[in-house]
Amino acid sequence: MPKKHRHSRENETEAGRARRTRKKRRFWIRLLVLIVLAALVALVALNWETLAPETVTGNIHDLMSGGSGGDGFPVNVAGSQIFQMEYEGGSTILLSDTYVTMLNNSGVETMRRTHAFSDPQLRVAGKYVLVAELGGKRLQLETRSKTVQEMNASYDILTAAVHKSGRVAVVTGSDQGYNAEISVYSPGGELIYHRLCSNLIADLAFSPSGKQLAVAAVGAEGGAMTSTVEVLSLGSGETDPLYTHSEKDALLYRVQYLSDTVITAVGDAGVWMYQPKRDTCKRYDFSDGSLQAFAIGDKGVLAVTKPYGSATGGTAALIKTDGTAAFTETFEGVCRDVASGGNTYTLLTDKEVYQLSGRGIAGSREVPSDGRLVATSGNRIMVLGLNVLTQHTAPHSMNEPADQND
Repeated sequence: MPKKHRHSRENETEAGRARRTRKKRRFWIRLLVLIVLAALVALVALNWETLAPETVTGNIHDLMSGGSGGDGFPVNVAGSQIFQMEYEGGSTILLSDTYVTMLNNSGVETMRRTHAFSDPQLRVAGKYVLVAELGGKRLQLETRSKTVQEMNASYDILTAAVHKSGRVAVVTGSDQGYNAEISVYSPGGELIYHRLCSNLIADLAFSPSGKQLAVAAVGAEGGAMTSTVEVLSLGSGETDPLYTHSEKDALLYRVQYLSDTVITAVGDAGVWMYQPKRDTCKRYDFSDGSLQAFAIGDKGVLAVTKPYGSATGGTAALIKTDGTAAFTETFEGVCRDVASGGNTYTLLTDKEVYQLSGRGIAGSREVPSDGRLVATSGNRIMVLGLNVLTQHTAPHSMNEPADQND
């Protein structure tokens, strides 16, 4: 064979080997990049409570304001009576008879604002904290850094809601031949929506976008009590409800959006799941007991019922968007409170605290026996006694011993 042809084939063989080597190198580099990205995603997911933007911003604010010190948990809470406790954006928010207080994950007080409301209501969304005077006319919209606005309604306040954008919805009485009025304000106090209502309004909630309201109303029809859920548009100029569904002999307590397409309502007899765009409603009935407590999570509702005639014990059921129960779990003791942390739930009894996931009870732990309110981030559990707040690690097995914060 001529040397020229032999050299040509040898060069082609060497070039092929080089291409295969480059392809293998690119494959391993891409695989390594994918592994690193997957590890980063897992790390962020596991530590989202610490890395979330609102938490990071709050921590920076704490440092700038000198709030990075403190003795940590347990914490003595300001006020002689605590009405409500919520966990949002890396902070525990407590409403007492005289203060609304915010604590960070280290137990450091980062906000304390006074109020003089005889029957206060707490609503939290994003960085905004709303305190409304039920039966009175005053409201306060707060953030960690400042009081955004103080308002006075024209009539007594029945309930209120706040959106993560700072929009505030207020339900008041009325003297114009109507039973209620709904008013929606911008964070700056500008009236952007107003509606007169014939029925009494039990509750209302903003959609995730803030462009709609879900309203739970109570009225009468044919001598029977009727509860109605309506969806109202805030910006389209539409005056009629976008969606209406009524139930006889039902009393609704709470309404909330689970997503842009699913609304849930909780009442004395069951849990309702609405999909307005499909014009469907699914109902889960409390057939074996009375409702003791409930918590609305990201994708469902945890309802706690007690058997009729029983003083202790009960059942916890997670109601999915299709109106069926993902699980039902029995527990011992007396239910004190229940809270949601996204897709996890915490049930507080007089004996212990239970951690529940989408599959049922994941674990339980001993906590102070005087606990009466609970809040959770999913990984952390806050338990409020008479006036002392303790923090606990969420249990992952049954009957875990009390931790160091007890």
